[in-house]
Amino acid sequence: MTEKEKKLARELLERYAKTRDPRLRDTLFIMYKPLAESVVNRFAPYQVDKEDLRQEAYRALVDAIDRFNPSYGNMFETFAIPTIIGNLKRYLRDYGWAISVPRSMVDSAYSIQKKLPEIAEKLGHEPTIKEIAQELNLGEEEVSEILSVMAVKNTSSIDSKITDESDTTGEELIGLLADRDLEDEALLEIAVTDLPDPEKFIIEKRLEGLSQSEIAKLLNISQAQVSRFERKAIARLREAIHG
Repeated sequence: MTEKEKKLARELLERYAKTRDPRLRDTLFIMYKPLAESVVNRFAPYQVDKEDLRQEAYRALVDAIDRFNPSYGNMFETFAIPTIIGNLKRYLRDYGWAISVPRSMVDSAYSIQKKLPEIAEKLGHEPTIKEIAQELNLGEEEVSEILSVMAVKNTSSIDSKITDESDTTGEELIGLLADRDLEDEALLEIAVTDLPDPEKFIIEKRLEGLSQSEIAKLLNISQAQVSRFERKAIARLREAIHG
């Protein structure tokens, strides 16, 4: 959204909170659909219909619009993204592994899972999809599909599926956002505002649904640098919220 669109959305959220006019909710839904879709794009497991995920995300978005209280002065995104993520995670836990996966792919998933620590130690960092493919002489698309299998099979990996390649801090950010009470949410809003640049910019873009690699391109720095800045920011945010 542009700054003008964000201002309009804020005004509509305030009006909807007072009037509960369904026409305003419909307008807000249209304005924030790209936000829901950006979250879906980070999940998109190999064996789950993306349209099903999209519909779940839309339902969560409507729920977020209904429950958001603008009087607390917080960004709608910081409330909506965890709501959508939580809904998709529940859906994946319930239905994500119900669709049959070829045995060969499951075997490949376990094989890669065993090799990942070795590859990471060799490279000195968490490997990207491209690096895993090179190390194992596999195609990048094949590796991406196999990692999707691993993400759905192991529910503890679902959060990492919304991160990009060697992005290892996304799960920490999601954990920080999830299951907060209203007081924590207010503290988070203040803490984000107080972050130094480029940490503030990075966290704001992450809350908008951008991946580390996308932010790296915007800042013209490496993804590893974005990851380091994000880790520092998350540490500051944890300290601000939990002391």
